[in-house]
This record gives sequence, structure tokens and C-alpha cells, in this order.
Amino acid sequence: MARRRPPESIENHERWLVSYADFITLLFAFFVVMYSTSAVTNGDFRVLSDSIVRAFGLPGVSFVESRPDNTGAQSLSLGVPQVPPGESVRVPLQAAANSLDDAAAGELGDIKAEEEIAGVSEALQSAVGDLLAPDRLALSSNDKWLEIRIPARMLFPSGSRSLLASSTSMLERIAESLRALPNEVVVQGHTDNQPIRNGQFPSNWELSTSRAAAVARVFEEQGIAPQRLSAVGFGPNRPIAGNATEEGRAENRRVVILVRSELLSQVVNDG
Repeated sequence: MARRRPPESIENHERWLVSYADFITLLFAFFVVMYSTSAVTNGDFRVLSDSIVRAFGLPGVSFVESRPDNTGAQSLSLGVPQVPPGESVRVPLQAAANSLDDAAAGELGDIKAEEEIAGVSEALQSAVGDLLAPDRLALSSNDKWLEIRIPARMLFPSGSRSLLASSTSMLERIAESLRALPNEVVVQGHTDNQPIRNGQFPSNWELSTSRAAAVARVFEEQGIAPQRLSAVGFGPNRPIAGNATEEGRAENRRVVILVRSELLSQVVNDG
């Protein structure tokens, strides 16, 4: 028998088309991506420019759409303001440095205010220290002001704005310790919530304001510059105790003398 010949293999000469098709597909995808990233609309550019402005804190930078040129094309750009000669534009690093300077100045101002109020407190304690007691004068302070709280019964008869004769020497001693200082002095009048029952004052507002003015007038007479003085009445609206008992109402009837730090006075006056 004749030997059977194996079938001849047919060589495929078009296998290169597979690699070519893969290459063309990748090239097509590449150009699609490039086109999508290069086709920026006006809206997209505005979003980009706004993001850059916010990120870098550039003042006065704006989106500008130029007019078509001779070819009919439009260009997009960022409009940067012209800086006058001798002036500089703030950049983020400068703003950060200025913020640090402001923070350091604030800390120094707080330290100075604390030392200032501590000096005022020492002067007042030496002047009226013998009168300091929970049921008489109360002295408190923080880094912005010093507060002297005086019960109304030590200064005025009930429902009256006329100072008691016994209160004059006490107020003069306080005024003497404050006279040489540059600090502003705010006199506040406070009452309880009981309606006033005489025809002299329509309400506790007028009574508290008149009492504050009476104390401020004594301070002026004792040499404190009137530019440093102010008087304000709060009526029953800032109680420090409950008005349900006589003891609480007695605490609410008071005159408060605030000695402001120079830093606080500057902030208040500038505002």
C-alpha cells in the first residue's frame, strides 16, 4: 500500500492585519483623547480661570474673551489688572505673612491689655480695698475691662436718682484712682423687674439711666475728662440673679463701673 502523505499546511500571509488593526484602534483612541482635552469651551475656561483665581487669591483677575482676529478665530485669556508704578500686587505668601504679623500684634495687644487692667485693678484695690465685700463693692476683671459693681442701696434711696450723702466719699475715692488713667469709664445703671411706682420716672429705663448719669457727673466733677465718660441704663434687662426673691432683686439693683482697656476702647470707637 502507498504511504499516505500528511496534508500540507497552508501558511497565512495576512496575520499582519491583526497587529495593524490593533495599532489603528490604539491610534484612533489616542487622537480622540487628545481632541477631547484640547477642545475647551468658553464655559470650561471660565471654570478653570475662576478656580485658579480662588486658589491663588489673585485680586482683580478676570476672564477675557477677545474679539475674532482676521482668521475668524477667538482666543481666550485671563485679564490681569495693570499695577500702578510703585505699588505691588499681594500674592498668597505676602498675605500669609501679613496674617502672621496681625496675629502676633494681636497677642502683644492682649498681653498689654492684661497688664494694663492688672494695673488699674491694683490702683482700685488700694483706693477702696476696705469696701470690698460680697454685700458691698465687688471687683472683677478680664483681659478687656475691669468691673466695679456697687449695690444701688449704697448709692441711692429707693426709686430715686439722688445720691446718698454717704456715697460721695466712696465715689470720690474711685474717681481719684481713675483720674490719672487714660482708660474710658462706662457707668451702667441696672434695676430689678418691679415697675416703678412714682411719677418721676415713666419706667425703670429712665431710672437706671438717670442713676448712671448721676455717678458719671460725680466723676466729672472729680476731674475725670468727660470725653472718657459715658452713662447707659439697662433697666431690668440684664439681671445677675432671679427676681423671684427680694435678695435676688437687691442684687439686680446695682451700678456697674466698667474701666475699658485702651485696646478695647480703640476697637469700639473705630467700629
